[in-house]
Amino acid sequence: MIRKISLAVLLATAPVATFAMGSDNSSADKPDEEKIICKREVATGSIMSRRVCHTKAEWKAIAEQGKADIDRTRAMERSRSLVNGNR
Repeated sequence: MIRKISLAVLLATAPVATFAMGSDNSSADKPDEEKIICKREVATGSIMSRRVCHTKAEWKAIAEQGKADIDRTRAMERSRSLVNGNR
């Protein structure tokens, strides 16, 4: 019985391993900016993470957009505190 289970597991995982190895070879030919980078993100209030994949250029654009949003929010808070007379 144990032999049948181990054989079934071996046969089930063999195609997955060869597929994963094949995808690494194709990404080696791509330029650095086009390589896919995957990260795990956990949403606030959740214990489940999800995998998010983007190219290096897309991750850079996302980071720049986030920084611009933070800068804009800080500028709005500064202007709001000056209008209210708080310094």
